[in-house]
Amino acid sequence: MHILQMVPALAVGGVERGVLDLAKALTARGHRMSVVSSGGPLVEELVALGARHYRLPVDRKSPGSMWSCVPAVARLIRDTDIDVVHARSRVPGWIGWAAARRAQRPFVTTAHGFYAPGWGSRVMVWGRLVIAPSEAMGRYLMDRFGLERARLRIIPRGVDLDAFALQPPSGAAAGLAEPWRIGLVGRLSSIKGHEIALRATARLIRQGLPVKLCIAGDTPDHPRRRALVALAHTLKIDDSVEWLGLRHDVPALLASMDVVIVPAVYPESFGRAVVEAQAVGRAVVASRIGAFDELIRDGETGLLVPPGDDEALARGVERLCADAPLRARCVRDARADVETHWSLERMAERTLEVYEECVRRPRVVIWKMSALGDVLLATPSLRAVRRTLPEAHLSLIVGRGAYELVARCPYLDEILVYDPRGKDRGWRGRWAFIRRLARARYDHSLDLQNSRQTHLMAWLAGIPIRSGFRRRFGWLLNRPVSLPRVVLAPIAHQHYLLERAGFRPDGERLELWPSPSDDETAARLLGAPAAATRPTVALHPGGSGRWKTKRWPLERWAQLCDRLAAEGVRVVITGGAGEQDVGRALSAMTASKPLVTIGRTSLLELACLFRRCGAVVVHDSSPLHVAAAVGTPAVALFGPTDPARHLPPSFRGRVLRHRVFCSPCYSPRCRTFTHACMRGISVEEAAEAVLASLDPARTPGAP
Repeated sequence: MHILQMVPALAVGGVERGVLDLAKALTARGHRMSVVSSGGPLVEELVALGARHYRLPVDRKSPGSMWSCVPAVARLIRDTDIDVVHARSRVPGWIGWAAARRAQRPFVTTAHGFYAPGWGSRVMVWGRLVIAPSEAMGRYLMDRFGLERARLRIIPRGVDLDAFALQPPSGAAAGLAEPWRIGLVGRLSSIKGHEIALRATARLIRQGLPVKLCIAGDTPDHPRRRALVALAHTLKIDDSVEWLGLRHDVPALLASMDVVIVPAVYPESFGRAVVEAQAVGRAVVASRIGAFDELIRDGETGLLVPPGDDEALARGVERLCADAPLRARCVRDARADVETHWSLERMAERTLEVYEECVRRPRVVIWKMSALGDVLLATPSLRAVRRTLPEAHLSLIVGRGAYELVARCPYLDEILVYDPRGKDRGWRGRWAFIRRLARARYDHSLDLQNSRQTHLMAWLAGIPIRSGFRRRFGWLLNRPVSLPRVVLAPIAHQHYLLERAGFRPDGERLELWPSPSDDETAARLLGAPAAATRPTVALHPGGSGRWKTKRWPLERWAQLCDRLAAEGVRVVITGGAGEQDVGRALSAMTASKPLVTIGRTSLLELACLFRRCGAVVVHDSSPLHVAAAVGTPAVALFGPTDPARHLPPSFRGRVLRHRVFCSPCYSPRCRTFTHACMRGISVEEAAEAVLASLDPARTPGAP
């Protein structure tokens, strides 16, 4: 893989050292790494490790400067074939997020600080995955920023155990008559607790303990250094403070100390100085704040003291200096913890897992909020996406009525129900649904619905890759597909889109996934003994309430019931929960009194019932697709719609259609007021088609 890391600058600091450590580990494994920063003293070392560096002003907080960097970073991503963009600070985070979205690449963040939860910091939880160096940092991101646990990865920083090798004690710790060298390594920031360290040193000197505070981290002209020098002068410990300046030989620096202190007064996300000191074999005293209590077991691998308490810090240092067995135990056990939990190898492996998850396990959301039949026709597409991306996280957005149809679909990881008449009603409900999609950080939106609404919602949710047909609001897609120039059947139409969106079609077979209890319900409704002795045919006289023009007259259905009963066929009337009036009216018209199951089956129970029948008679509606999915022969009655476009691909049976000049009209109202296309289908030809489906060798009407 090729990874792009983004940091403000490559100067001295834990984040910057982490970039170099990761570059070393990734290049050793054959991966490529590039870094964008504003430059700094560590650039030369980074390039020597085999990484590439690109200098841009990604440290400037000016919105204009940030925005001007976005096109350059996006071009860099495309031109160098970057696989994942990884931002490790807020300003590079905003630039990286916008550039990754423009270049359609996964975006990852690492949160290194306990940021105030303002809009400037929000980008740090906008990664496809968010890395936190400690559980404390992870809890903070979840509590204050609303980050979902599913997107959080806890990856502590690692220490290069070869560079930070265990060193024997020296100086006072080795029993030599020298002052105890107390090390404080870190940038001269107000949160690092340098004032507390100076005051603690003054206490130790007043108590007669020979100590020297060794401070390393910044240049002599740093403004805070002047203030700290003035404080040391006020405390009269000038000769007991050694200013080491900016140092790059950190392992040797730490090894020259007897005890290392980390007196932070603000929570830190990890504490690199702690584990590096533990790695070289130096006992540590740190504040009980942030992630430090995850790195130190108090009294076992180091000492923890209250933050901001110089007296407690002084007592901790004095205790380690005076108690050689305690110091030796802390050194031994701490080194073992570093080797087990905080090695560079472990950090690199877990970070690579994050990158691989983004590249090999993308999050894909598929839109199909249509009627039941259309959702059923989308099952070959679901199968195709899953087999193209076997490790991906696939989500399907459907309407409330279609949930049952795909609830047991093995190709999906998640089903999102969009209910514009219920919880998602109005602009508030839609916006809440869009925010839910945005929080899920999908990588790819595959729009099988192809409506203005779905295009807009995917765009507002910030999904980086948006595929669909170039039609209404097609400019909101960034991988648009032009509509085919010829009329295609629904599944062929979907396959045309899939191929151009990078997915391999996988046949046209429709699928349903009923449960054993669904089949038991169907068997109970039909009655096993009767079904075994007489052929059973299901008649489905209902259908879409909007498309009344698709329906055959109800009196014809009643005549067909009696005609089939006269042939020794057992007739079952099926239908949805809202069609009981159709069942009552039909029963009143028939002399044979068929079994009426309208409103007594769910969709999957209906599928099991169809599977137990010899044939099904149905309009152009979703039950036609259900019959095709379970392999039952069907007699399909077509009128205002074209069977060439709407017959399911695995259809078995016969199409009955009466051609008139205005058909197909695709109108929910008959414009000639005659309904001739449906009335032209006779009861006799329907009965003959059913009997032929039951027994192709049988002559209709024969005893």
